Amino acid sequence: MMDVSVQDVGGTEVAASRAGRRAMLFAALCAVTLTGLLFLAERRIDFFLGEEGFLWYGAVQTAHGGVPLRDFYSYDPGRYLWAAAWAQIFGDGILALRLSTALFQALGLFCGLLAAGRAVAGRWRLALTGAVLLLWMVPRNKLFEPSLLMMAILTGVLLIEKPTLRRHGAAGVLVGLAAFFGKNHGLYLGLAFFVLSLFLVGVGEERSARELGRRLAAMAGGVALGLMPLWIMFLAVPGFFTAYVDSIRFFLLQGKTNFPLPIPWPWRAVAVGTDLSDHLFFLSLGLGFLLMPLLFGGAIVASVLRRRDLQRWALLISSSFIGLFYMHHAFSRADYHHLLPSSPPFLLGLTGLIAVLPAGKPRRAAVAGLVPLLALLTFFLGIRDRPLYEALTLRGTPDAFVPFDAAGDRLWLSPELAGLLTRIEKAVAEQVPAGEPILVAPDRPGLYVLLGRKAPVWDIYTLWPDRGGLDARMLREMQEKNVQWALVRDATLDNQRELRFSQTRPQLWDYLMGEFERIPASELPHRLALLRKLPALPPGDSGDQMARAGKLGRRHWRGGRP
Repeated sequence: MMDVSVQDVGGTEVAASRAGRRAMLFAALCAVTLTGLLFLAERRIDFFLGEEGFLWYGAVQTAHGGVPLRDFYSYDPGRYLWAAAWAQIFGDGILALRLSTALFQALGLFCGLLAAGRAVAGRWRLALTGAVLLLWMVPRNKLFEPSLLMMAILTGVLLIEKPTLRRHGAAGVLVGLAAFFGKNHGLYLGLAFFVLSLFLVGVGEERSARELGRRLAAMAGGVALGLMPLWIMFLAVPGFFTAYVDSIRFFLLQGKTNFPLPIPWPWRAVAVGTDLSDHLFFLSLGLGFLLMPLLFGGAIVASVLRRRDLQRWALLISSSFIGLFYMHHAFSRADYHHLLPSSPPFLLGLTGLIAVLPAGKPRRAAVAGLVPLLALLTFFLGIRDRPLYEALTLRGTPDAFVPFDAAGDRLWLSPELAGLLTRIEKAVAEQVPAGEPILVAPDRPGLYVLLGRKAPVWDIYTLWPDRGGLDARMLREMQEKNVQWALVRDATLDNQRELRFSQTRPQLWDYLMGEFERIPASELPHRLALLRKLPALPPGDSGDQMARAGKLGRRHWRGGRP
């Protein structure tokens, strides 16, 4: 009897191991296939000069020896080093950047599918879940955020299923690596796993301070290990530690981590937009912001009260604890571009919610209600603004997209954007001598790469107000680099006058308006100006050059039609 029992147990373990390997293989195949198909379909469509250009410039500079944060304003170094590593194989063009981020996306989706597999039965249902997760991974310059979130949710699921010291250490490693991609990610995940550990000790069999201490010590050790790339950069890269500390000080001086927007609650949707499609978009956006805290808060309360059957609740609990802290990212600037990168806990949490409901009528009722809701949200948030959707819906429109050469890569852009970029390239090529530094301000860093120019200043994305000496630093750098040219527009953020470039960076604006003159360029649009530095006044000339030229510059800017 003993031999038979041992054989039965051994056979069960072997079967479970084989099933686990098959599940991993299917998840990997599904993630690569879905991501690859979407990448191939969208890789050449559209370009965002702002955020995507910001990432592209940093990736190019890193690939050629630059150091993020130290040599140029940037996110934390992880994403740039990832892109720069792949640039050694694929090159540093925009298509290579999009491919490298798609590879990271596939890795994240693989983890998301492994987590979803705890609650989704059947391969076609799992593949459909993967497609929904993929469609919500926008914008493409922020694919690192949802990918890290899906890795974290899988880690949380594994921790709930078996809270060993090794798995606590693995959670800590992920926290450290996430911090290398973004300080906020390290903070969110560190807090989420800390609170999750408290919860697991509270509902577990070993409810002791000693056990909690052992688990948190294992996690802390993992964090230290995961931060190893950062430690290496601190020690091996001159000036990086100071730059990293300054990047923390930067946001402390600003007093915020983003430019906040009012929360677009769904009951405000009727007052926004001009047609039904716009109303439905804002309704979907508002529902996302409303349902996210309701799901996470309700699930956490229910799991604390229930305190049993954690295996079946693992996906919902993990998604909720992690999503709770990532709501700060979504709500810090309550818009489409911050909600969707924070969406994996919401999507996987809904999947976990259906799985924990009793089989039969309750589960069927939930599916009947949630599936149409999720379809609405997916279409208006995940699909409608995708480049592929625009290409498919505008295919019959003449000249909906035209070819454009983006630093050697052919893209398909709207005629308006392609025309604008062509006119800018022509004006700069005709007026600015090759090799001359040119300042691009405030919010189009992608132009540096398209024009083949290196930014002459550290702050390549001059959106933040002048605090901590930002303007003084830029003026010093422009004078040291002898910057004679600038491409400037008085852009505003969120249509707020106080966030206009001329208001947020007054010293820099006065310098440009006082020391530079506008070059007539009929090719450039109304609010974009190509500026050239005025010649210095002869020695002994009366009057102050800044005051004299400033008056001319302001009159020329306002009456000179930019």
